[in-house]
Amino acid sequence: MSPVIALLRAVNVGGRKVTSAQLRSVAEGLGHTSVTTYVNSGNLVLVPASGADVAAGLSAAFADEFGFDIPVMARTLPEWDAVVSAVPFTQEVSQDPTHLVAVFWDGPVATTSADFDPTRYGREMLAWAGRETYAYYPDGQGRSKLTIDVLSKASGRVGTARNWNTVLALQKLARERV
Repeated sequence: MSPVIALLRAVNVGGRKVTSAQLRSVAEGLGHTSVTTYVNSGNLVLVPASGADVAAGLSAAFADEFGFDIPVMARTLPEWDAVVSAVPFTQEVSQDPTHLVAVFWDGPVATTSADFDPTRYGREMLAWAGRETYAYYPDGQGRSKLTIDVLSKASGRVGTARNWNTVLALQKLARERV
């Protein structure tokens, strides 16, 4: 079975403390195997239990365990590889990957570059692509007015962002489980 990368939205911020050990324990309790976490910010790599809807199952189990909703976005390793391969900002990947972000949505986004102009927020660049959005923050994401909440409103979806170094690290972890 293909490894899955599961991304949790908004954990370990605003008092919503969840440890990596707790994440692993809940995932293993659902029958997932080879569960590992990457940094303490809601990144799981696992081999799913047979027939499992990873995102929905984890989200429900986390809500039961922690008492608050935790949206989960999940991608199989082939889907993740496609995200990495399709990155439109090739120059930024090679020259400035620390300012490149992939946003993973809970479903397909109908928003396009023609629908949403990021320049009104600064020098950021966006590329909308199905269930992902690529964002380049030349001045840093932390100072940008183009936040995940702004992007969520524009997309009509729930999502979570990971910087490019994390995207590649999660890909490597998932490949180790094949």
